Amino acid sequence: MRRWSLALLLTLAAPVLAQEAQEAPPAAPAAEPAPAPAPAAEQAAPTEQAAPTGSTPAEQPRRRRKQEAAAEAPAPAAQAPAPATQAPAPAPTVQAPAPAVLAAPAAAPEPGSVQDQVRNEARYLVGYLLTGDVRSTVSMLSFPFQLEERRFDAPEPLVVTWVKELRNKRTDLVTLYDVEVLPYAEMEKKYGKPPARLGAIVPRGTEVYAAVANLSGRAAVLLYRQDGDGWKAFAYTD
Repeated sequence: MRRWSLALLLTLAAPVLAQEAQEAPPAAPAAEPAPAPAPAAEQAAPTEQAAPTGSTPAEQPRRRRKQEAAAEAPAPAAQAPAPATQAPAPAPTVQAPAPAVLAAPAAAPEPGSVQDQVRNEARYLVGYLLTGDVRSTVSMLSFPFQLEERRFDAPEPLVVTWVKELRNKRTDLVTLYDVEVLPYAEMEKKYGKPPARLGAIVPRGTEVYAAVANLSGRAAVLLYRQDGDGWKAFAYTD
């Protein structure tokens, strides 16, 4: 009885098992090992033979011709470096010529000579005039005194007049370079005759010296004669 029951169960179960065996999916094949990487020389394909991705067979010869033309084209010549910009040469300095009013300064007179005494007196007198201190020159003058075309018999009118004239001449911008002393006759030969207003008052028979002061290139003339124990100026013109 038990054997028959077992056989009956197997008979009934056989079709079911056979159907399940047909419906079950086949087992997946074992994974194949990955192929070994190709050598680097084989992987790198020449640029000329590799067809560009997405290009059609008709475009490949055209691209190849462009690559060959680019390879055969000569390399651009290197541009020569631009020459360095040279700084312009400085223009030569042109010095303004000195005023040709006075000749070259004469040699200094011998110490203690008349020319030396007159030169020292004239330097002090001109120095006072350039500072505007006319009153300090009164003791160095002989009266009557001739200032340009005007004659002064007393010191006070001369001081007032001279101060006004010096203010208009900007003596603060004038420099005394030198004083040349000559006898009056030699002064006429070298520089010409003085203005007539001064020549008229030159005393005859009296030793007169001319002190020619170089004031910033312009001449100023003082006439000197002996008065008492020293030499004093009695005329001035510039």
